[in-house]
Amino acid sequence: MKLLLCVSSLNDIKGFFESFSASLQVHSSFKFLHSTKILHHEVDVLETGVGVYQTTYKLTRVLTQQKYHLALKVGFGNSYKEEIAIGSVLNIVNEKPGDFGMMLHGEWKDHYDLNLINREDVPHLRGGFINLANAYMDVFVPFKKVVGVTVNNYSDKETFLLCKEKYKADCETGDGLGFVYPCLFEKQSFYQLCVIERNLATGEENFEEAKQVLNTTLIDLLSKL
Repeated sequence: MKLLLCVSSLNDIKGFFESFSASLQVHSSFKFLHSTKILHHEVDVLETGVGVYQTTYKLTRVLTQQKYHLALKVGFGNSYKEEIAIGSVLNIVNEKPGDFGMMLHGEWKDHYDLNLINREDVPHLRGGFINLANAYMDVFVPFKKVVGVTVNNYSDKETFLLCKEKYKADCETGDGLGFVYPCLFEKQSFYQLCVIERNLATGEENFEEAKQVLNTTLIDLLSKL
């Protein structure tokens, strides 16, 4: 399989690389793209950096050069629900822009409310940025399918309820839409997996636990793909 693996930082999946004794070679054209061989897979690793803008730019550059059997984003996020605990691995199948808009007369209005974006325009589907390729070889079936929102500012306990209610969301990330949007436009098959590092409903957080789960999950996935 030709796989594009997208992560914010290579350090987040250091344990994954070590488990396969994988050595990375920097791509000749893009310093943020690395190549390696893991098991029977040819893996390109895209280090996106933090935020929507970096992710969108770098992924678009790569996808206009070549296509992959699968693009897989793995990263961290915040849970909006008590029952989604720290370390839960979520399969985000519907991504929405969470805090893109403005306060108008004391009320939050997003780009849809302001008629700046049409929910029916490509690459929207049924009003969202939806991943239809969500049963790939049954490997991703165990992961709970959820609605995610991309935010510019990570929410605190007092403010996350707005996104939860308005978008019927389960979790938030800081860069999910930067991954999903180019994939949909370029018709690239993809998955977005999010490991919960913080639960905004309970106030709990544990990045080290989430990081360990991320690496363990990725090791298992590559062994099964």
